[in-house]
Amino acid sequence: MKLISRKKIVFCASVVVLLVAGFCAWHFRERPVKEGKSAESVPAPDRIYKVKRDNLVIGIMLTGSINAKRKHKLAMEAPFGTKLVKVVDENKFVKAGERVAEYETYDLQLKIDDLRVKLENRRKDLEIALEELSVLQSSNETDIRTAVDNVSDAEDAYSKYWRLEGPRDRDDQKVNVSDAQRAIQDEQETLDELNETHSTATYSNQEEETKALKKIAAQEQKVSSATTKYNSQVLARKIFRRHTHPHKLKNLKNALIRAELNLHKTKVKCASSLLQKNKQIYQIKIEIRNYERDLARHESYLPMMVLTAPVDGIVMYGDPDRRWGNPEVKVGMDARRKQVIITIPDMSKMIVDVNLPEQYRSKIAPGARVIVTPDSIQTIRHRGHIDHISALPVNMIPWDSNSPKIYRSTVEFDERKLDRRVVSGMSVQVEVVSKILRDVLFIPVEAVFEEAGKLVVYQKTFSGPVKTEISIGESNNNYVEVTKGLSEGDEVFLYRPFQTGTPK
Repeated sequence: MKLISRKKIVFCASVVVLLVAGFCAWHFRERPVKEGKSAESVPAPDRIYKVKRDNLVIGIMLTGSINAKRKHKLAMEAPFGTKLVKVVDENKFVKAGERVAEYETYDLQLKIDDLRVKLENRRKDLEIALEELSVLQSSNETDIRTAVDNVSDAEDAYSKYWRLEGPRDRDDQKVNVSDAQRAIQDEQETLDELNETHSTATYSNQEEETKALKKIAAQEQKVSSATTKYNSQVLARKIFRRHTHPHKLKNLKNALIRAELNLHKTKVKCASSLLQKNKQIYQIKIEIRNYERDLARHESYLPMMVLTAPVDGIVMYGDPDRRWGNPEVKVGMDARRKQVIITIPDMSKMIVDVNLPEQYRSKIAPGARVIVTPDSIQTIRHRGHIDHISALPVNMIPWDSNSPKIYRSTVEFDERKLDRRVVSGMSVQVEVVSKILRDVLFIPVEAVFEEAGKLVVYQKTFSGPVKTEISIGESNNNYVEVTKGLSEGDEVFLYRPFQTGTPK
């Protein structure tokens, strides 16, 4: 028993020695050459892939980035120039309703106070103008009433003289002429009687004759006076007919015309003054309305000077969808309307933004299945589908017309809940699935080489790399299906390994 045990021990020790010797020989054969030797003789580091059997996805590999389907972009909506006075730190988690930014309101408050003072002053002006309008209406009514009375008086005077006084004066002149004519006749008859009496009378003495002659002479004087008075009355009647009556009638007519004209002027003046006053009141009301509107608008700006988070989320500065032109968000920056300074992505619903190269457009349609793998965490794989492909292509570099054409597309995830490590902004690989090969052998494409028209791999064996001819099936950007030449568990080099001698 002791002899057998000793023999077993010696045998085992011999096997161990042979194994160590073989490993050392292989190890020293595969070592890099020392400095000074050709760089081509230095082997690449061992990068080896173990052949496995699994499902192989055949499709097109694209690049994209994780993005929130809905992003809440916060910007000042007030069209009022101001400055940013407070903003939360970027990448900070905020809750819904929490203040994330504040803008300077000093100038806005001054503007509001100024509008309030102007509005109050114009309201007082309106009260005064309305009182002035009331006084003006009363004054205009008085002026028009006076002018109407003047017209009535002028009409009465003209009508009175035309119908009463004029005819009466004309009749008086006619009566005066007639009376004067009758007086001449009476005096002439008396004179004729005296002359006849004198011619037939016999005077006893000279004194009686002289007295009779004196009486005749006195009567002649009366006839002469009556004649003169008659001529005067005729002349007066003529003057009345030709001058006095027409002139007075004309004056009364002119007075009536002037009164009517004055009434018209008074009405026009009153209407004009009322129009001017009403226009002034209308202008004041317009200014009041404008001040009220401006005041309400500027007061509505005050709540806009504070930005609050609409949802729980992480703060991002600027607009992530804008490739250029985002402002440098900091306290003291000039702010303008619609300038997005904060974006809070809604992490509850994520999508992938993908740029689809033009050459793949005919091969991919909305609804195509995809597999999304983050570049930084390749152990995470989520399934999804192409949700949207833009109708028109654009240049990958907008300002370079020679850059490749792409279709902007989006990918929807099929899973409702993603890995919590998947966040907005991550770069991902998007594999558009056209076919899935079930339970096949596949190796990385960098393990396959073409030599003399044949496809070979360098298989790792205990004695060193061995060139093995293989047959392949379908492939994707990273892996190729092996239909012949390898078995599951075989190991192949991912490069042309350094070899001494001729490969088997």
